[in-house]
Amino acid sequence: MEINNSLTLIAPGIIVALTAVLVLAVDLLVTKKAVLAWVAAAGLVAAAAVAVGQGLALARDAALANGGGQVGYAGMVALDRYAVYCIVLFAVIGVLTVMLADSYMARRGAARGEFYGLLLFVIAGMIGLVMSTDVVSFFVSFELMSLPTYILAGYLRRQSRSGEAALKYFVVGAFSSAILAFGLALLYGATGQTNYAAIAASLAGLAPTESHGLLVVALILIVVGFGFKVSAVPFHSWAPDVYEGAPTPVTAFMSVGIKAAAFAGFAKFFVTAVDTEWGTWGNALIVLSILTMIVGNVLALPQRNLKRMLAYSSIAHAGYLTLGLIAAGRSEADVGLSAILFYLVAYALMNLGAFGVLIWVRDRRSAFSYTLDEMSGLSKRMPWTSLAMALFMVSLTGIPPAIGFWGKFYLFAGVVQGRYTWLAIVAVIMSAVSAFYYLRVVWYMFFREAPESAAEVSAVGDLPPAGRGSDQVVADAAAQSVMVAEDADAPARQTGVGAVLALTAAGTLLLGLVPQPLLDLAQWAVGLILTV
Repeated sequence: MEINNSLTLIAPGIIVALTAVLVLAVDLLVTKKAVLAWVAAAGLVAAAAVAVGQGLALARDAALANGGGQVGYAGMVALDRYAVYCIVLFAVIGVLTVMLADSYMARRGAARGEFYGLLLFVIAGMIGLVMSTDVVSFFVSFELMSLPTYILAGYLRRQSRSGEAALKYFVVGAFSSAILAFGLALLYGATGQTNYAAIAASLAGLAPTESHGLLVVALILIVVGFGFKVSAVPFHSWAPDVYEGAPTPVTAFMSVGIKAAAFAGFAKFFVTAVDTEWGTWGNALIVLSILTMIVGNVLALPQRNLKRMLAYSSIAHAGYLTLGLIAAGRSEADVGLSAILFYLVAYALMNLGAFGVLIWVRDRRSAFSYTLDEMSGLSKRMPWTSLAMALFMVSLTGIPPAIGFWGKFYLFAGVVQGRYTWLAIVAVIMSAVSAFYYLRVVWYMFFREAPESAAEVSAVGDLPPAGRGSDQVVADAAAQSVMVAEDADAPARQTGVGAVLALTAAGTLLLGLVPQPLLDLAQWAVGLILTV
């Protein structure tokens, strides 16, 4: 393992953070705000390009390839193939989110400079999370990722539901951060170390009865903090309301970006720092996984609002991804980790595409509340959009030849290899249950007649939550109308959203037909994490 304390080690994160500052500066100087999206996307592409260059350097250098990559800054961060893979994934998710958000924010008269700046700071935190090899840098990156997200959830401040989503997310997030910090502090108390490798060495030399109770409490608290961040049951109650109330591009980003960073970061921590204590955190994750798969899928069944349905779907997929962590502890670690990395790409394509369809439809109809009834007959008015949505729903179900099938296959196979076949059976049954609410969307689009008028199924804006009166609906609708009226730079065409739909649909289908290159890349990425 090579020591490298230069800025080149953390260059991708620095580029993203500097781009955030640049976006805020450019916002003050230009009147055409569309250029801000180009600046943000260019910074993310540059960060991904630097990461790819670093990955190629790791592959070419035999010493680095066999020694675990480069570490620096007192062993607090490491550059390895795992980090390179995740950085590129985060950059791609960021670019797609910018493309989804540009026209959405412009049509609502929202300030785009601050939006892109906050988004880039979140991605910088995500990058730090997967590069961390110390609990101090891990927690700092975790908070850098979390804090701007609370603001993004309530970014449309004139809409009361957006503010409500931000408040709920902030309160729950504050509790989860406190619980995680307490768990990490107790872990330090039990081992006397903060570096991942040093923690692993300390645990290996720890007597069976020495600090065992403290260690168990620490690991349980860390699992609870992880569960809050990925909306695992029973720590999921915030997700449906936040996903429904937040701006749709933010919801899309939270469902894939934050989840991807949390799983990648915590997987690295569990495998490299506390792998020997799998009996504690692994069994806790088994309970979380079962509850999350069952509750997420069952509660998604009656949902009529598509954003809430996708929220519960996201909860269920957190349960599937947790299977990869379980497999990493019980079978060969690279099997579980590579399955997680593969599925994160698959889920990003499927979910960003599905939310992209909702944004596409929303900005083409005067009144669209994201309800299932409003999708009726969509295939006759928007045939290509309906086909794309059908592909995403089929892939989320796990039906071949879409990439979602292979993602679930590799996760379930890893659990079977770890001799938890019964857990894989539960996952397969829950995937079958999910077919009802995913394919129901397809049924409505292709086999139900469209309503005679939008007024028959929805009012302007999102449907109010239970208990909210008609006065509040009118107020929210009026606020939305004001924002649209104030917009002076709304693009006539949703070029960015259309490009996202095309790219995600193509990726979902092509990688479903030819999954091996992505699987090989995921397996290559986990080769060095095991030696950090």
